[in-house]
Amino acid sequence: MRKLAVCFALLALVPVFAVSTPAQQGPKAADSAHRADAAQPGHFYRLDYVLEELDSAGKPVNSRSFSTTANAVGRRNSSVTVGSKIPIRTGGDQFQYIDIGTKITASDIHEDGNHLAFNLHAEVSSMETPRVVAGVSEPVLRQNVWTGDVLVPVGKPTVVFKSDSLDSKGSMELEVTAIQMQ
Repeated sequence: MRKLAVCFALLALVPVFAVSTPAQQGPKAADSAHRADAAQPGHFYRLDYVLEELDSAGKPVNSRSFSTTANAVGRRNSSVTVGSKIPIRTGGDQFQYIDIGTKITASDIHEDGNHLAFNLHAEVSSMETPRVVAGVSEPVLRQNVWTGDVLVPVGKPTVVFKSDSLDSKGSMELEVTAIQMQ
């Protein structure tokens, strides 16, 4: 009889422990909402970048264009990298390879009204004519690096970075256009 009473008491407690509390459902509900948000396609954008080298009068002397696509839902990333690996002799038959070219990365992409907001990181590097130091030809690298939060009106070209050139009277600028895709 005692065993039967203990069994009934335990069975009576099972429903109390089986019921989950709202606090226990919080992380699961949030995780489910995050998966639902990630499943939504959101708005896609084409990001068109134009990198221009300007002379002292502000006229373009060199221009490069890059395009990539980006999703504005889930704070995604988008990047484009174009360049070469250049061998640099470090002694004897030893070489070290360095990256030369352009790398543009947009991260934390999201819509803000009729604007696209994101963190933009751009690196542009090139080699100049090597200089001779103590009878040895030494490579000279030129580099521009920009990082910052930008707000770009959709459909309107916007210069987001600009800097003077250290070796001439010219400058370099990066323009971005965000175009919503249908």
